[in-house]
Amino acid sequence: MSEQWDLVDGERRPLGKTHVRGEQLAADTYHIVIEVFTFDVNGDVLLSQRHPDKTYPLLWEGTGGSILAGETSRQGAVRELREEIGLSVEPDQLEWVAMLRRETYFLDLYRYQADAPLQLDDLVLQENEVVAVRLVDWAELMTLDDLVPSVRERLRRFKSDLRRAL
Repeated sequence: MSEQWDLVDGERRPLGKTHVRGEQLAADTYHIVIEVFTFDVNGDVLLSQRHPDKTYPLLWEGTGGSILAGETSRQGAVRELREEIGLSVEPDQLEWVAMLRRETYFLDLYRYQADAPLQLDDLVLQENEVVAVRLVDWAELMTLDDLVPSVRERLRRFKSDLRRAL
């Protein structure tokens, strides 16, 4: 079955309608997307490398995706972390950072602070989404040439909020 999303208006009010992924969105309708930046106990950031068949092939990003019909933003973030990289977290472990309105979606940006060292070999990568993961410190992150362009923009814009607990 195709992925379905709840639709909202430009003020993020529910429209009581769903949308099938891949179909054209009607004018003035939006869906909700999440992105999570995961920090390990040393302050390093966990990055995922996109699958070569996806937009921005083999570039690096945080964990994210569209929330599904019936999910809250936080529930979607928890699901995406589990599905894409095999990381299990509780909703209250996610710190909301910001909301951005884009052309066809609202992006909810979250931060997750791991309370133990992240063992990359223990992560289970979703085959059609992620081909590799890595940890980088903030200084290196800001100089990476192979980040998804919009990710770089968000990291710079929300640097103080993302790094607040470090």
